[in-house]
Amino acid sequence: MDKRTTFTDDGKLTVDSETFRNMFKGHSAVMYIVDLSTFAIIDANQAALDFYGYDFGTMLTKRVPDLNITPELEIRAEIKRALEEDRSYYVYKHQLANGEIRNVEVYANPILIKGKEYSFSVVHDITARKNIEEALQDSQERFKALSDATFEAIFISEKGICLDQNRTAEQMFGYSRDEAIGRHGTDWIVPEDRERVKSNILSGSEKPYEVTALRKDGSTFPSEIQARVTTLKGVDVRITALRDISESKRAEEALKENEEKYRTLFEMESDSLAVIEIETGKMLEVNKSFIELYGYSREEVLKMKNTDFSAEPQKTRKTTQTRGTYIPVRYHRKKDGTVFPTEISASIFNYQGRDVHIAAIRDITERQRLESQIQRSQKMESLGLLAGGVAHDLNNILSGIVSYPELILMDLPDDSSLRKPIETMQAAGNRAAAIVEDLLTIARGVATSKEILNINALVNDYLKSPEFHKLIQFHPAVTVHTDLDANLLNIIGSHSHIRKVIMNLVSNASEAIQSGGTVTLSTQNIYVDKPLKGYEDVNIDEYAVLKVTDNGIGIPSDEIERIFEPFYTKKIMGRSGTGLGLAVVWNVVQDHEGYIDVRSDSSGTTFQLFFPISREDVNENPSSIPFESYMGHGETILVIDDVASQREIACNFLEKLGYVAKEVSCGEEAVKYVKKRTVDLLLLDMIMEPGISGLETYDQILRINPGQKAVIVSGFSETDAVKEAQRLGAGQFVKKPYTFEKIGLAIHRELRKSTSNSM
Repeated sequence: MDKRTTFTDDGKLTVDSETFRNMFKGHSAVMYIVDLSTFAIIDANQAALDFYGYDFGTMLTKRVPDLNITPELEIRAEIKRALEEDRSYYVYKHQLANGEIRNVEVYANPILIKGKEYSFSVVHDITARKNIEEALQDSQERFKALSDATFEAIFISEKGICLDQNRTAEQMFGYSRDEAIGRHGTDWIVPEDRERVKSNILSGSEKPYEVTALRKDGSTFPSEIQARVTTLKGVDVRITALRDISESKRAEEALKENEEKYRTLFEMESDSLAVIEIETGKMLEVNKSFIELYGYSREEVLKMKNTDFSAEPQKTRKTTQTRGTYIPVRYHRKKDGTVFPTEISASIFNYQGRDVHIAAIRDITERQRLESQIQRSQKMESLGLLAGGVAHDLNNILSGIVSYPELILMDLPDDSSLRKPIETMQAAGNRAAAIVEDLLTIARGVATSKEILNINALVNDYLKSPEFHKLIQFHPAVTVHTDLDANLLNIIGSHSHIRKVIMNLVSNASEAIQSGGTVTLSTQNIYVDKPLKGYEDVNIDEYAVLKVTDNGIGIPSDEIERIFEPFYTKKIMGRSGTGLGLAVVWNVVQDHEGYIDVRSDSSGTTFQLFFPISREDVNENPSSIPFESYMGHGETILVIDDVASQREIACNFLEKLGYVAKEVSCGEEAVKYVKKRTVDLLLLDMIMEPGISGLETYDQILRINPGQKAVIVSGFSETDAVKEAQRLGAGQFVKKPYTFEKIGLAIHRELRKSTSNSM
């Protein structure tokens, strides 16, 4: 039997067509009817006209593909998938008359009109839901790091529908994340409490209150709920925290029923528990966890009041007397003077004829540290993006200052009076380029080559350098010692970056010594099998460790958390640096998948840097190519760069090196050029705005000329983009501003590679 709706020969429904017509035209849902043979829209209701912004006549000129920004072949593919999955809806992106793009779900039901098949389609706007899903996906790692570390079940919902939950919720209620998403929030509450929950939601109350929670298996437990409304991509969502208070409830009952049972539960609780007389604040009882946390004996505690543990000013100390109290953060002091943050949950009950609080106290120092670490990471990421953008622009500017002097000096007589000022200008440009290199290191997106290194060799190399001798002249009272492990294992790293780390740490240590002292550089092999300070996860492995120690004034404890932030410095700007030194150290270690441990007090500071080891040997005699060996032989090189001065510099360099240089100002022009002419190599900039990027340009050129050779140049480039271009066949990456030697060697090596190796 045909289950689809049928029509008579005159095109009307056989079952109450007038009712259908009224429903269709007047329904608030977006509806239209589609001819399946042409995908043409033959009818639409007012809701559809309002949603898409067309009048009725215009709407009937549209085909379903006209509404979609998705290509028609993909539309047909989506319909095919829906049929295979036995579902009647499709997910599209529709464009309204005003150009706005909306995410929609289209529910299509086949109908017959005069024996011809049509589709009766109902459209649901799911843009808001998609936005929330994207926002949740973008912040998933941050949300999981925070929410999975808590003991509360945390839910995110929109209009009462669950959008996500944390791991504790899955463990507490038994629903997997996939099972939880899409369920109504009251499904986790027993039916008799659901009206009260809805009432609290409608009132907008953020105060905690008690309900009976319902697990997937039907079991229940007492819980405390607290909720707050926030906004994700313009959509209001509710963050709900649900705490299992079974233990505290059982403790109340045990106190009433049997002192011995109470004692067992009380002592087994991992949270610090205290029984406090409300009227006087006198401590009546505490458990073992409380004694271990605060450091007092039980006898000492029972002579004290609850306010004696507070580390806050007297006027801010409060005693709360409401049932089910939750106090987010209070600062307490241990017997040894240590101040730490606490989270307190308290309940009132009658104990031995007196009204008392039973307070569950949790040390949240570690949780706050994690939150601070996440915030610091976000701040470093933002500063890195800023630094990267600035560095890219500065490198383009510096190319002229660094590169042109090299061109001029090659043609200038040795006795020219202009040689010294030009060399001075070149040296200044190189110093500026070194500062920009620091900015790029902070950005942590710059592509850097790595090789097998030994830290001992880098230390010895630095101690012989002009930079070190200049530093000692500036700090004559500082003595530098070394204690290097002769059997130190090698690492895989960037020579220039690790050397910069050594230089910055020695400079920083020297400046911390005010009236004479010692800086010691030592190395050793260490096997790490437990977490390091400041790191949750550390790979268990062998590490080559560089330690830089000074006996200077030390770093104040309130500043040590910020020392790796860019531009955070207590030094005199212009005399002691730019404020980038330790930021460079931090980012280099992160890029090398290493760890930093900093310890400081009034007797001095020690920086320990852990680098993963390598069993490969260092190449002691790297090959050196004379200038004449990387001269060109008339090969044609196409320079692709959106900055005119960069193209001019590159062409001058290439012609000086014996190549035929051609230039284009964007990726689109490069593609057109290669379609008509062949070139031996591309000199390819990676960032060209607003046109296509260097990676896209190279990808399109490879389709025209498979095996096309290329050398990548850029002031700044994301590592992923560079690696992808190299995976496609591009050669070496050369950072601007470049020298004859760097660009000459890179081009020479790439031109000498066989076509098969460049693929």
